Amino acid sequence: MAKQSKFRIGIDIGTNAVKVASYHYGKKKERLTQLMKYDFLQGDIVQNIEDVNETHIMTAVRDMVEELPFRRSSMRVGISADYHNVFSIQVPQVAKHELKQTLFWEMTPLLPDPIDNYEFDYSILPNTSRKRSNVLVAVLKKSKMEWLSKLFKSLSTDVDVLETTVLPAADLLLKGLGKLDEPIGFLQVGASHSHYMIIDAKSYPEFLYIPIGGNKLNKLIAGERDVPFLEAEYLRLGLMSQDDEEEEEGSEEEQGGSNVNLDIYMSNEKVGQALKELSISVKKMNLRHEYTTGQKVEKLFATGGLINDEFVH
Repeated sequence: MAKQSKFRIGIDIGTNAVKVASYHYGKKKERLTQLMKYDFLQGDIVQNIEDVNETHIMTAVRDMVEELPFRRSSMRVGISADYHNVFSIQVPQVAKHELKQTLFWEMTPLLPDPIDNYEFDYSILPNTSRKRSNVLVAVLKKSKMEWLSKLFKSLSTDVDVLETTVLPAADLLLKGLGKLDEPIGFLQVGASHSHYMIIDAKSYPEFLYIPIGGNKLNKLIAGERDVPFLEAEYLRLGLMSQDDEEEEEGSEEEQGGSNVNLDIYMSNEKVGQALKELSISVKKMNLRHEYTTGQKVEKLFATGGLINDEFVH
């Protein structure tokens, strides 16, 4: 009898959208079989991102998983939080089965609420000492984990929830790069906030939370132009031109035919300042790393929806 095909499903629950990817994997290679996105920012769903609730998320996940022919396969779920929930810490080297208990005690003084209120996940980073382990730790309130677990238990018997999307992204990056010969920067620009991490095989890893994302830019644009949040999103992505906003008084060709309305950036000082703050935060962290370690960060990897924006890119 032929061996049954194996499939793996990845689900990314973000602030603005839910993304689902299914993979077929075997001994020789892994290939993407399906990729889907459920965007909350639609007129028939929500026009303001603050209106998204657990019901919207559950509906999105169920609708997309139902479209997968192998929906009972192994699932890996990534979810981000709108607060600082990722830490880079160094702990004594212990056996793998003892690591989570060690992290429990190390994380206790770092969290505002009792640690019993949190679930946490971790990723082991390259070590810089024989006696110490560098670990990237993410936490999430148990109350949020509980409804997520109920949802996914009805969809699959094999579910692993990762408390932040930056963990699987960092894991994938490190696996692709292999052994590190130089420090690298890893920037993940999300909808509500951004993360920046420096991974250096010769020093302690550094991690930075930056409260700037696509939604902040949309709110600034919406306020300056006095338009709904959803229209600001369309303007920024080039899905709506200045002509559409001004009741089609002109044409896109008359304005240069650009796919992106650059004027919404150039004319808004607050948007420019927000992007400048993001850039300065990354530069300052790189300079601090070079000052303390002597290692210059010359290679940066970036991911996230905002990176697709032509002007930001």
